[in-house]
Amino acid sequence: MQPSLTSHPTPGSALQPTLRQSVTTAVLVGGLLVAGTLVLATAAVQPLRGALLLLVAGAGLAGLATVLVFARGRLTDLLYLGLLALASVPIDKYFAYREHVGGWPGLRFAASDVLLLGLIPSLLLGSWLGRVHNRIPPIVLILYGLLLGQYALSALGAEERLLAGFEIASALHALLLAAVCAALFRRRYLYPFLTLLSLLTWVHTAFAVAQSVTGRPIGLGLGGNPESVIVESLTSGVQRLRPSGLFDHPIVYANFLVLGLPLLAAGFLFARSRLARLALGATILVGLSGLVLTLSRGAWLSSAVAAALFVALAWRQGLLAGRQARRFLRSGAIAGLVALLAFAPRIVERLTASASGNLEVRFELNEIAFRMIAAHPLGGVGLNNFLTVMEGYDPKDVMEYFPATVHNLYLLEAAEAGIPGLLLFVSLWVAILLTGWRRLAAVKDPALRWLAIGLIAGLCGFLFSQLADFSHRIEPLRTLVWLHVGLLFGALAAGRRLPQIPIPPNEGRRA
Repeated sequence: MQPSLTSHPTPGSALQPTLRQSVTTAVLVGGLLVAGTLVLATAAVQPLRGALLLLVAGAGLAGLATVLVFARGRLTDLLYLGLLALASVPIDKYFAYREHVGGWPGLRFAASDVLLLGLIPSLLLGSWLGRVHNRIPPIVLILYGLLLGQYALSALGAEERLLAGFEIASALHALLLAAVCAALFRRRYLYPFLTLLSLLTWVHTAFAVAQSVTGRPIGLGLGGNPESVIVESLTSGVQRLRPSGLFDHPIVYANFLVLGLPLLAAGFLFARSRLARLALGATILVGLSGLVLTLSRGAWLSSAVAAALFVALAWRQGLLAGRQARRFLRSGAIAGLVALLAFAPRIVERLTASASGNLEVRFELNEIAFRMIAAHPLGGVGLNNFLTVMEGYDPKDVMEYFPATVHNLYLLEAAEAGIPGLLLFVSLWVAILLTGWRRLAAVKDPALRWLAIGLIAGLCGFLFSQLADFSHRIEPLRTLVWLHVGLLFGALAAGRRLPQIPIPPNEGRRA
């Protein structure tokens, strides 16, 4: 008998992969224990904000190391979902910080940027292999490039060029974020994204309720870490607290809800599980409660605009018919009745007993902006420089009692970057929304069509709110807005084809 040429495993060789993995695991655990001890020891002597940053960084590194060893193929998925989760949590640090309101006061680096940087190699490698493509429409990229060019011209004439440079860096960051989120979006991220959004809504609102009950700025040192909760004094003599969740201002928290509530409503309508609908319905009620607590009249009106547009878009797309229409109307009626019973006195009080000076000072700021536009119609006074030059256009000395940027994003764009800057900014958003609307018809996946409708409605509501606000310039809201832009074009591209479901062989023969 000829000897077999097939090699046989030697005793113990079958244990080698297990042994190798065990050694790797032991080294990993040991390294993490040592690193964790060092991080905790360092965090113990840091202020609360610095300690949180260190702990988050340590947890992130531990998670990354674990994924690299045990689930390397899911790294991109986890980085992407982590980015979605951290985008609306203000864990950040500014370098070259300058005391300023109205744009980036320094070069910002946030916890979410760590994950964004981690996704860029996947984007580049996928592009090189032909598996990942740019999903931002060319017209949007062209208009964004022209806007950046106008920003650069405005920066040349700015009194504080460094501040202008910070705002240009902010604009570049927003575009990069949108491009990465759009290119790497996958349909399988849909339900995890809604889960994360629901969780964030509960967390921010829980802190908002705690702030309202205690009257203390409970926020774990995140955001701007305000020294006290903002108080609204009404003409009736009543003082109402305005909580901000984990954000640094109630209006930022309110706009987070303006963007998120249409997405939660979309998830409620396409979810098939009764438990999922129950959870999303409860989250919507929690979000509406938080929206009322902010006492932001602009956000209330913007939410109504977003809701009306959401219904109109869904109806035009044929998604609100039959049982879904009845479900939506029934749920909307229940939510409206609960809100009316719980918050009607507070809402009426805010609308009828607010101090008139709060509105008057906004008109005075508008007048200052108009003077800047008249004096510098082409190049503006300089990007991110409204407060820097405000005194020269302020004959009523508004700056003495209200040193703030004009509370109208569109006037702010025109004042700082000139009328060309305003026209390009408005054209950019018109292109984003119109392109999104036109591409909806090609989306075959109903769930992704619902998601896109929620994103469009939320963005429109937010843009409406900027007629009386400038929170697009405030982080992490700007990051969140452009993340939604990326999600919009990612969902529109991913939904053009229905997922392929394999047919069992027997079923095929029966057909």
